Amino acid sequence: MDKLKLVILCATVAAFAVIYLPSESNAQSYFRMPSPWTYVCKNGTCVKKLRSDSTVIQSLDTCRLRCGRFRAIWPRPTGDVELSRVVVPFKPQNLRILPVTAPTDRIRELLNRVVQDFQGNILKMHPNYAEGGKNPFDKQYDNVIEGTVVQVQVVVDDPEERLTLETSEGYRIDIETQGNVVTAEVRGDTFFGARHGLETLSQLIAYDEQRDTVQIVSAGAVIDRPLFAYRGIMLDTSRNFISLKAMKKLVDGMSYNKLNTLHWHITDSHSFPFYSQRVPQLTLYGAYTPEKIYFPEEIKEFVEYGRIRGVRVIPELDAPSHISGGWQGLERSNAVQPGPNTIQPAPVSVTSGGPMAVCVNAEPWNQFCSEPPCGQLNPVNEQTYLVLGKLYRDLLGVFDTDAFHMGGDDVNFNCWNSSKEITDFLAAQRRNRTEREFLQLWATFQRRAYVELVRAARGTELTPIVWASNLLVQENIENILDPERYIVTFRNSGRDRSLAAILDKGYRVIFANRDSWQFDCGFGDWMGEGRGSCGGYKTWQRVYDNNPLRVIAQLNTTEEIDLQPGQIIGGEASIWSEQVDEMGIEAKVWPRGAALAERLWANPFSSWRDAADRLIHHRERLVKRGINADRLQPEWCLQNQGRCSAN
Repeated sequence: MDKLKLVILCATVAAFAVIYLPSESNAQSYFRMPSPWTYVCKNGTCVKKLRSDSTVIQSLDTCRLRCGRFRAIWPRPTGDVELSRVVVPFKPQNLRILPVTAPTDRIRELLNRVVQDFQGNILKMHPNYAEGGKNPFDKQYDNVIEGTVVQVQVVVDDPEERLTLETSEGYRIDIETQGNVVTAEVRGDTFFGARHGLETLSQLIAYDEQRDTVQIVSAGAVIDRPLFAYRGIMLDTSRNFISLKAMKKLVDGMSYNKLNTLHWHITDSHSFPFYSQRVPQLTLYGAYTPEKIYFPEEIKEFVEYGRIRGVRVIPELDAPSHISGGWQGLERSNAVQPGPNTIQPAPVSVTSGGPMAVCVNAEPWNQFCSEPPCGQLNPVNEQTYLVLGKLYRDLLGVFDTDAFHMGGDDVNFNCWNSSKEITDFLAAQRRNRTEREFLQLWATFQRRAYVELVRAARGTELTPIVWASNLLVQENIENILDPERYIVTFRNSGRDRSLAAILDKGYRVIFANRDSWQFDCGFGDWMGEGRGSCGGYKTWQRVYDNNPLRVIAQLNTTEEIDLQPGQIIGGEASIWSEQVDEMGIEAKVWPRGAALAERLWANPFSSWRDAADRLIHHRERLVKRGINADRLQPEWCLQNQGRCSAN
């Protein structure tokens, strides 16, 4: 009896399921029904409403394309923006790229590569897009869409193909529609300006949910150029190795935000992953593993990858501090088996000046360096400068750049004071072991290192960059570190009054103040408990509101700072990699890096509140393009703009 009841019960349930539960195909069909919601532009904001309560039927993406002064453009333009509120739907297959107008074959080649990325980014707008998969727009549309053509003309007159601090990155976009043809002209001051213009044009195109195609603004003009020449990300790949594949994705994200400089902190005391052809011992003993090495040909290809995307790569060889990985190997062995591309190194000898690296792995580490492992170059050993010269030649051979970062921070005088060779050197010159004398020793090192860099450049104009330090505030340091040549990266707190002293001496400055633009902060102390040395997490709001000119104006100084035009050349956010590798780097950089980008491109007087809706929308764009950008708010806030503010 019980068994019979069970059979009946099961049959009843099955029948109920057949009658009341939709089949798989019906369920899919149901959930693909049109949304009951629409969006209406009110006071520059897209407001969510029921379709039954509105005469305007459009998706959020369509609304963003038609709403607000800057629409969905990120970073916001600095010049005139006049855009129609009418949009034209078209299929990506009807996007015609007219032959580019360029002064040289090289510029034409670069532009054609950018155009390919531009076309690819339009395909990525479809929610069903998959890399290497079928084109989701490969379908039959109505006669109007099938007959609509969008043609793009790119024009560049300047033959400049190398991004420098003097390169003009301005552009102009003009869009008009005649009949069924939409014409967009992108005219760049240089290749780099045209590249930025194509990025902006791609942001004037959006996915049309109603018609399952894309749409473009029908008419308008955008005039734009950056306010700061240097807009960067500093990436440390010594503490944790980051593959070039992951670094290319970082460059992709930078290009989508018009950031133009990747400052590559390629070596440190933890490891030496750069393959030096002239001093391979450094790589042999300094790389974590044979697989975690950056080889010259790979770096050259990466530099070219960045150029196409408007990003120059500036290398940093930190000295005289933050060295260890590999340098101790110079004393251990000169018998290195050369690889196929190795320039046979000259023997490295230890002179009367002692080893080239001192305090290597010294303990207790906090007496000799800022973090373990310790190590500093020996400034009284002549071989130190010969090896530096070889490294500079190797690096300049693969990095096509107008600037070179020489490091120059966290020099620990107790380290040098613990070296018998260095203290004997000072005694022989009747110099005391005081802070003043060690500062002079440091200044001498920097002067001689710069001489080696100039020799390695072989006549090519090269701007040296150094970190801000107590060396730069010393009296008459301008006689050694010429402000006409040197640029200073300022990464101290924005309230640090040493900034005023550096500016008063006439140095050009790259802002990187750690209290706002250090992106690796806020994840705890990697050596124990606590917040970590750089404090809490830097929110995107804090990143956005960090206005370099305002920071300078608010410095508590006794005299007014006589800031010269162009003295602040830009800024960069830092990613030190104690707690970062390629598994988490994208979410740490994006979308905060986008907030940095708008600050450095436009430096608006307004606060983050005026940018919030655009940034949240832009984050979605980054994700569609394959960037694993972190979430800023619940998706409800994206769909209900302006309703998630605390006040």
